[in-house]
Amino acid sequence: MRLVAGDIEVVVDLAEGARATGWSMSGIEVLASHGPDPVEHGMYPMAPWAGRLGGNRVHWRGRDHDLPVTYEPWAIHGTVLRQRATVLELEVDADRARLLARVEDHPGWPWPAAVDICWDGRPTVVTTSISVHALTESFPVVMGWHPWFRRHLGVGDPLEWTLAATGQLEKGIDQLPTGRVLTFDAGAGPFDDAFAVPSGQATVCWPGAMAIDIATEGSWYVVFDALPDSVCVEPQSGPPDGLRTAYGSTVAVAAPDAPVTMVTTWSVRDLSQ
Repeated sequence: MRLVAGDIEVVVDLAEGARATGWSMSGIEVLASHGPDPVEHGMYPMAPWAGRLGGNRVHWRGRDHDLPVTYEPWAIHGTVLRQRATVLELEVDADRARLLARVEDHPGWPWPAAVDICWDGRPTVVTTSISVHALTESFPVVMGWHPWFRRHLGVGDPLEWTLAATGQLEKGIDQLPTGRVLTFDAGAGPFDDAFAVPSGQATVCWPGAMAIDIATEGSWYVVFDALPDSVCVEPQSGPPDGLRTAYGSTVAVAAPDAPVTMVTTWSVRDLSQ
């Protein structure tokens, strides 16, 4: 489905979790494709968990629940990105295009759930939301967005990113947080790391072309910038392995009639003048 508002066009693939497979501003595409696997391209919602989980397992109310491996050797980034979404609402006019879709099939997730994904495009801002609904009993939730941004647009300079980070989670040899919080050093990359960002704010910028200012209700970001052609700057409601511990904050819980929602705005600035 093509959502067009002013100079912004977002192409949404309902067959793969209502992800964006294209996002262009004034005809310039900003999303990348690293590979064919659903983990490796576009901009997709991560729910009901984001990132890696210790032991590929959810521990909840005294019980362990094993999750199926989806991207060797991990159960990673939730279930939504691989499942078909159905359209709940669609509104389109000259200056706005809004799509609300739902994913109801969550293979391997221990509890009945529904996840709503909303794309709301306006001429200079795209607002996205993810809402996780518990249908019968409560469960923990971490959600987020995983955009693969092109490092080079063909105009302007290569992508630069900035975060209002207060700390960086140390990783163990298993790629999971150790629990120790490090001082963030923006020059210490390349990164495949989680950062505490209490303000929820970040920016991706292609100097001389455009910038996208990100503001989210979550307080975590994961940045993956180790590849030559793409960069991932991922706003999240919790850190990797966040179903087990939120590293200083409370793990969110979806309950019947009390969904958990994360709203994120992506504001575009033209830097070509």
